[in-house]
Amino acid sequence: MRIGEHQFAEHIRRFKHVLYLCHRNADPDAIGSSFALARAFGGSIGAVDDLSRTGASLAQVIGAHLLIDPPWDDYDLVVLVDTSVAMQVGQRLPACYGLVDHHLDAGLLDQALFYIQRPAGSTAEIVWNILKASGIKPGREAALGLLAGMISDTGRFKRASPETFAAASEILAAGGFDYQEALESLSVPSSLSQRIAVLKAASRCKVERQGHWLIAWTSVNSFEGSASMALLELGADVALVAGRHGSKVRISGRSGREAARRGLNLAEILGSTAREFAGEGGGHRAAAAMEATGEAAAILAACRRRVAASLLQEPVP
Repeated sequence: MRIGEHQFAEHIRRFKHVLYLCHRNADPDAIGSSFALARAFGGSIGAVDDLSRTGASLAQVIGAHLLIDPPWDDYDLVVLVDTSVAMQVGQRLPACYGLVDHHLDAGLLDQALFYIQRPAGSTAEIVWNILKASGIKPGREAALGLLAGMISDTGRFKRASPETFAAASEILAAGGFDYQEALESLSVPSSLSQRIAVLKAASRCKVERQGHWLIAWTSVNSFEGSASMALLELGADVALVAGRHGSKVRISGRSGREAARRGLNLAEILGSTAREFAGEGGGHRAAAAMEATGEAAAILAACRRRVAASLLQEPVP
C-alpha cells in the first residue's frame, strides 16, 4: 500500500518492535536515513552483511549503532530503507516489512505492508519530509546523518534538484552545524586494496566506440563501484565493471550526465540483463548495479549490447 510522508507516523506507531534495515554494504544515505527514523519514532537499526567505508565513518561520527544481520523474526516490522531489490538484503525478504526508498524499481512494492517510494536525490530527502510532516525536529546527530546522506547520494549536489537544495538548507538550519562538518563525516582515505582494485580495473579495461560515445568495461575482484566511477573520470561515457562473489556475478554501472540526458537508463538495462541471467538489478539512471548467475564475460557483453543500443537509439539485438 502506497502512503504519503504525512501518514508514516500513523503506520509505524502501530508496531512496538521495529527494525530499520539498511542494504548490504550500507552507504551514508541508508545509514543516515535509518538513524533519523529510529531517533524520531523508536526502533533499532541494522544492516545486511556489512557497511561501506564511508557508511562506517558516518555511523561513528553520529553515534549510530547498527546490528549486522539481525534476526528479522525478533521484530514486529522491518522497514527496508534505501533498498530497491531483494538482492540488496540477501534475496529472502522479511515476513512483514515496510519500505522507504528513492529508487524507481517496483520489485519490493507488492509484498510491502506499506511503502513510500518516489524519485528524489536521496532517501534522506524523503525522510526529512517524513519528519517535517510528522512535526518532529531532528537532533543534531540525526540532521547531520541526513545531510551526509544527501551529499553522498547526489555526488556533493552535482545531481541535486531544487527540492534537494531546499531540504539541505532546512537541515543545516535545524541541525546547527555547517556544511564542512557534514563533508568531513564522509572523509575516508582510499584503502590500499581499493586503490589496487581501481588500478587493475583500469589496466584490464576495454573500450568500445559507438558513434561519439565511449563504453568501457572490465573485471575486478572487489570495489566494482569505485572502479566504475574511476573509469568515468578517465574519460568513459559509460563504465561497466564486473566482479565474482562466490557463485554470483555483480556488475556496477555508471554513466556521465550527457548519456543519461540522452535517455540511457542503467537501472532498466542492468535490471533487464539481471533477469535474463536469473538475477536482480536496479538503481538510478546514471548509477546502477546487478547480481546474477553465469559467466562474467557473457553478462558484461549483454549489458554492453543494451547500453550501445540505447545510446544509438537502436533496437536491442
